[in-house]
Amino acid sequence: MATLQTQLADLRRRFEALPADARAAEIAPLEADARALLAASKNTPFEDEAKALFAELARRSAPPAPETAALRGLLRRARIRMEMAAGDEDYDAAVDILAEALAQDPDNAETLALLQKAAGRSAAIGMRIRDMLNRYGSSVEIAEPTEEAASEPTASSSDEETGPASTLPPSLAGASPVDQLLVEITQAYYAGDYQQVVDLANRALTIQPDNVTVLDYRQKSEDNLLRGIVPDHRIPFDARVAYNRANSLVRAGNYEDASRLYREAREIAERAGITTWKDAEQALLDIQDLSLARELLADGDRLLAGDDWTGALRKYEGAQRVVPSDPIAQERIDLVKKIIDQYDKASVQMNMMPGGLTERVTSLQNLLGMLASMRQTLPGSARLQTMAAEAEKRLAAIKAQLVDQGRAAATRAEAASVLEEKMRLTSEAVTAFATAARIDPGDSEINGLLATARQAEAQISEARQIIERSSALIAQNFDNELAQARTMLAGLRQYSQDPRYRMIVADLLARHLERIETAIDQRDAATAERWMAIVKDDPFKILGRRSELLALEEEIRNLRRGRTLRGVVVGGIVIIGLVALVALLRPVWTPVLFPPTATATFTPSNTPTFTNTPTYTLTPTYTLTPTNTFTPTYTFTPSNTPTLTYTFTPSRTPTYTNTPTETYTPSDTPTPSNTPTITVTPSLTYTPSITPTPQAICQVVVPQGRNNILVRLQPSLIAQVEASASANQQMEVLEQKRGTDGLLWYHVRFKLILENINIDGWVRSDNVQAITPCPSVS
Repeated sequence: MATLQTQLADLRRRFEALPADARAAEIAPLEADARALLAASKNTPFEDEAKALFAELARRSAPPAPETAALRGLLRRARIRMEMAAGDEDYDAAVDILAEALAQDPDNAETLALLQKAAGRSAAIGMRIRDMLNRYGSSVEIAEPTEEAASEPTASSSDEETGPASTLPPSLAGASPVDQLLVEITQAYYAGDYQQVVDLANRALTIQPDNVTVLDYRQKSEDNLLRGIVPDHRIPFDARVAYNRANSLVRAGNYEDASRLYREAREIAERAGITTWKDAEQALLDIQDLSLARELLADGDRLLAGDDWTGALRKYEGAQRVVPSDPIAQERIDLVKKIIDQYDKASVQMNMMPGGLTERVTSLQNLLGMLASMRQTLPGSARLQTMAAEAEKRLAAIKAQLVDQGRAAATRAEAASVLEEKMRLTSEAVTAFATAARIDPGDSEINGLLATARQAEAQISEARQIIERSSALIAQNFDNELAQARTMLAGLRQYSQDPRYRMIVADLLARHLERIETAIDQRDAATAERWMAIVKDDPFKILGRRSELLALEEEIRNLRRGRTLRGVVVGGIVIIGLVALVALLRPVWTPVLFPPTATATFTPSNTPTFTNTPTYTLTPTYTLTPTNTFTPTYTFTPSNTPTLTYTFTPSRTPTYTNTPTETYTPSDTPTPSNTPTITVTPSLTYTPSITPTPQAICQVVVPQGRNNILVRLQPSLIAQVEASASANQQMEVLEQKRGTDGLLWYHVRFKLILENINIDGWVRSDNVQAITPCPSVS
């Protein structure tokens, strides 16, 4: 505690040691120390001293103002006092007010002028003013009062001359004059006659100057006179009633009637002998300030309604300077400052619109919301209405631009062939239409365009998902999954120009062609025809008629013709076998059909007859694909076959009998036999020759996720498969060539590490990925 007191005393000495013309930079360190001491002295006995020291430093460091609001208020109150003065007491009160103004600004010209005017009232006032000016070091000369002013009797002298004779009680008849005067002084003081107390005290002090009690009474009476204090019991009842009614009118805002009642209360008090009623005088001064403040507020309201916000702010600030505690003025000041600040922000936001159309729409909508809030406060403001109309006009222009952009994006999306490009353009159209709909939610045309764009966006997104799902199903390479993928892709004919879609359809077609080739290899014509019928339907129609399809159709037709031919041959063999069987069983069925007569005698004989019997032999041949083709032919090989026949021998009989004649019946009986025929089957013979090894023109690799890439002997989907390559298998490209399917094929060479086999064959270019750039092929 002692340390805090020492610090305050040291700071006080440093402050008093500052020169009169000290700058703010020199006072700033002291002010910082005072602020720290003020914080440290909270809730201590030294808090008031720290506050006072800090206030002095703040006043000293503050820049000098030509005339503060408090000073103007003091000068105004003093002027009103002097204009309404009924005696020297009013001038004394005005001098007291001017003394406060002089303490604030000793060089103020208006203060000095009012002091000179007050000095001309009387010599006593002039002497008091001279002492005051000398105390402040002012060089202003005070003129002596005129004779007319000096000859006017003062209230105190008249009271002293005409005052009532003092009456003493009988018990004080033999007392000293000072004691008698002290009794009168006490009676007059408690009766509220302070001027009589001062006069009696002066008479007593001439007799006994060091009487403390008399000096105390005189000091208190002078203070009460200066402050205009009147005991309540001395104020007449009518004056008090008028004063209270005036207070009620002030609270109601009726300042004119309140001023009239305050004057009436003062007049009643003056008639009762109360020359100075401080409350009434102060009320009249206050009501003048309130009236002036109300006038300024009314002027400010009129300027505010006329959109002169700066002028209205000046009027409101003037009203607050007149009546600092007026809450209405403070409320209006805050309102005008807020409106000016919001309007300035809105103007900046209106003139500086950053970003694209969407950001501008957001800024303008926020601006319109701000203006709507301001127009609720100022519904008749033309400036706010003009700005709101300009913002709405800009919003309408942006809405038209957004609609045009959305339609252009939708048109480009319809013309785009790539699905991703369609999706991007459709999303732009949706964004533009959504922003335009946010500007004007009630526009049915924009809402219809937005719904159409969102529907198109949903369809494109669904198509993209279907394509991805179909790709996954095709990669599984099962019949059910391929059928499902085919059904899903068939419903996306409107996106047939998308490269991704066409690539997946081509991949699906390749899987179907593999099924057809497998069925042909297995000589299953029905299965091959069923798969061929599938590849002729959607979605494969978008790829057109390909050469490999024609080749596969020809193979299927050949397979079907071979099957028909085999059926015919088998049927012929069956028929021939039946005929041969019938011929062999002729001895059995001939007697049944043609029975002999009773006299006929037949002598059988065994006569071998050599006949030339041709035998049908079906000789299969083998076909070597793709160059040497052997066509099967029918070869008839004759053979010597002995045939047992019956020969009738004539004989002579003594009786007349029917003699049979010799009948030679040669017969050509073909006997089918399965005679194998040796057919020479040519075989491929590799003849070594000196051939230079071709150089690789580039390198390719099987992409990650692709397995079992087929390597064929020729650049065609129907060529024989030599091997298969797995993912990440690197290959050297020896040659590039357009295949029968119209696609680009690579003649590759690589080695299977696990099998230790060198592979040389053809792969399709879309199944591999280039490591090094390959030359272009026209």
